Amino acid sequence: MGRMRRLLLPFILFLAGLGSGCAVNQTAISGFNLISVEDEKQLGAKFALEIEKQYTVVNDPELQGYVDRLGKRLLAGAREVEFDYTFKAVKDDSVNAFAIPGGHIYVNTGLIKTAQNETELAGVMAHEINHAVARHGTRQLTQQYGYALLLQLVLGDNPSLVAQLAASMFGKAGFMAYSRGMETQADYLGVETMYRTGYNPEGMLTFFEKLDSMHKESPGGLTQFFSSHPLTGERIQRVKEEIAKLPPRSYQFSGDNSEFRKIQGRLR
Repeated sequence: MGRMRRLLLPFILFLAGLGSGCAVNQTAISGFNLISVEDEKQLGAKFALEIEKQYTVVNDPELQGYVDRLGKRLLAGAREVEFDYTFKAVKDDSVNAFAIPGGHIYVNTGLIKTAQNETELAGVMAHEINHAVARHGTRQLTQQYGYALLLQLVLGDNPSLVAQLAASMFGKAGFMAYSRGMETQADYLGVETMYRTGYNPEGMLTFFEKLDSMHKESPGGLTQFFSSHPLTGERIQRVKEEIAKLPPRSYQFSGDNSEFRKIQGRLR
């Protein structure tokens, strides 16, 4: 199988060149991707091992259980669930969360402290989940580094590259810079996921507006979030427009914040 991949590589790289500039259709999650789901699972598992050497996973079963339950609840409203998703809180005071290939979602403690309620936290997590659902990570990595490099990582031909790439793209010293189209799609799908799950998607909007205001008051205070998730007025307006299109409904999980407050208290 590995030999066949190498024989096909020149043709695949040609296709990658054709596909790398394609626009993202926000309503469709099956975008151009040379990496198979199974290969992405292997790649994601390797990245996760490296990420957890750089970040400290919070040693609090109650906090981890809460983040895991919230993430898995949101998965019920996702378009597809092709990966064995993991949700972990990491010790980092910056206001951020990030997804790595294969459905591994990390939530910074700084994000939990800053959110006003569970719905705002769910909004950011729904956004990250949909980066994974639409497989933006491997699509973006293929465009930036090429299929040949990712294939080396999957096949284990160059183990040292895994640590280097994990540090530069997902570690504390780096960030995954998605295209504008991918960010917009993750917003669109995140609103949809929240609505389907029973969270009021207004939570995503209010949190984005809060971050935009905080960034204007202190531009250096949210560097990591704005570097990895450029939050423009246009993006906020699009989220607002998508929410306005949704039929009215009652939201099951938008009222009781007692557990969220308890978790915030444990961090403070």
